[in-house]
Amino acid sequence: MANLTNKELAAIKDQITTEQALICKYNVYAQTISDQHLSQKCKEIAQKHQQHYNKLMAQLN
Repeated sequence: MANLTNKELAAIKDQITTEQALICKYNVYAQTISDQHLSQKCKEIAQKHQQHYNKLMAQLN
């Protein structure tokens, strides 16, 4: 990992928090929407945000 400044670390942590919220929201939407097509889209969006989250976490390791 490259040495990150405090400002960069803070930005990554803020984005991680945002990604976690989006993952949770879209998973809830996927479970509560009755339209199968929309539910599947929400699952896909949640998975994409999970990938973003994983990439950001990798920057901290």
